[in-house]
Amino acid sequence: MIRILHTADLHLDNGFTASNLPYEIIKDRQRDLLTTFDRIIELAREERVDILLISGDLFEHRYIKLNTIHYVNKRLGELNNTKIFILPGNHDPYNVVHFYRTYPWNKNIHIFKDRYEKVPIRKLNLIVHGIGYGYQEESRPLLEQLIIPPTGEINILMLHGTDTTSSPQKQSKYLPFNYEDLLKSGFDYIALGHFHNYKIYKDLYGKIIGAYPGSPEPLGFDELGNHGIILGEISREKNNIDILPLSKRQYYKLDIDITGANGWEEIKITLLEKITPLNPKDNLFKIRLYGSFSWELGETIEFFQNQLKDLAYYIHIQDDTAPEYEGEDLLYNNTLLSSYSIKLQKRLEQEKDERQRKILKKAMTIGANVLRGGKNKI
Repeated sequence: MIRILHTADLHLDNGFTASNLPYEIIKDRQRDLLTTFDRIIELAREERVDILLISGDLFEHRYIKLNTIHYVNKRLGELNNTKIFILPGNHDPYNVVHFYRTYPWNKNIHIFKDRYEKVPIRKLNLIVHGIGYGYQEESRPLLEQLIIPPTGEINILMLHGTDTTSSPQKQSKYLPFNYEDLLKSGFDYIALGHFHNYKIYKDLYGKIIGAYPGSPEPLGFDELGNHGIILGEISREKNNIDILPLSKRQYYKLDIDITGANGWEEIKITLLEKITPLNPKDNLFKIRLYGSFSWELGETIEFFQNQLKDLAYYIHIQDDTAPEYEGEDLLYNNTLLSSYSIKLQKRLEQEKDERQRKILKKAMTIGANVLRGGKNKI
């Protein structure tokens, strides 16, 4: 039995440029990635793993700093009794991240190059295989060409790629493979990376043959739920693995129907009921408000979001609401308000740009409220 810790996709020094998060939150999230890396090191030490597998995208090559390289090498070097394997992925390819080629890494660390390579560890009766990225794309289906004959050793493959089983016609730029490739390859375990959520693969007899650990620290609102690493034991006969949650924070997306609400305070109470069990002070939330509201609500979504900023580590309100009309009379009676509402409603139905839709919704709310004699905060 080989005791392993399998992780991937840490993306250290990630710039979070597409996240639309405030600057101070981005800096926090960058520190969170290192905190999660530290947790991985401590877990590897506590569990006395034989090998630590990092299956691609340890770093984010566009933003990587030398201080981070120093820190990672130092922490990994503390695992004296663990052999560490780093596989370059599409976000930290071997020929782009020059630190992989030039930095004096500790002796217990092996970095795979931009081609197929295998590393025997005789005292463990183990061979670790890897296919690293040279550059940011690798569209060749290399796994389908890689079949190893039965041997007496345990064979583990590290692969950073895309499972195309459910979409065989789709071309992938990231080392495509399918379920049949996993089955016929002959490896005892395939340590996957690239897909940021946990997924395991079993053969026809129920034996685990590979897994994606997912990103140990989620990177955005497309990575919901628990995130962590894989810890387990690998042998020729069977594999036992578990996913261990250890992320610093989690992302949540929630929908709240505001139809019939009497005011923002009532909506706030409903929102609190939903997020309170989810440890809001540590986590990030995207709340979609939908349904219809009366003109008397008055305040804008921006005002409401400002009222919520202290309730969670980060909270964003997505406005999918619409004004509430009193039966059919508002749209179809002959008044200035109905003419105004009909005109903007038609523009809203035709508009595809989300930013323009948001402006139109705000115009409907404020304009109609003014026409009905209400007050507004813009």
